[in-house]
Amino acid sequence: MNRPKFEYKAPPIRTNQLNTPVRFFRTVKNTGPEPGRGQTEQIFECLGLVYAPSTKDRTVLTAHESKYGATVKIRDTFGEFDPATKDTVVIDDRRYLDATGQPIVWDVIQVAPDLENNQFVKIVLGVTK
Repeated sequence: MNRPKFEYKAPPIRTNQLNTPVRFFRTVKNTGPEPGRGQTEQIFECLGLVYAPSTKDRTVLTAHESKYGATVKIRDTFGEFDPATKDTVVIDDRRYLDATGQPIVWDVIQVAPDLENNQFVKIVLGVTK
């Protein structure tokens, strides 16, 4: 009897590739009597896969006049945390430090579900300042 052969295909992203700490920050409303923006608070922290932006991502970064960019894939939290374009991100890796040795603060330029793998969210980061 001939049985159909099924071949195992490894997932494109493995758990051991999510190894870079990524922290998300959001400015909360100012509750005091003084005018101005509120405090920036850390709202989420996870491990992600950080890599150089693709050609499509570079097009988005160019439209936002970003000096340089990065792309991060994180696990989809299915509603626990939804990144937004008003958030900022710090990548905790020595390769993402500025000239003074401080972590670069990235702006979230675009958030998109990973259409190749529903378990992840792709976030395009850029520095516009």
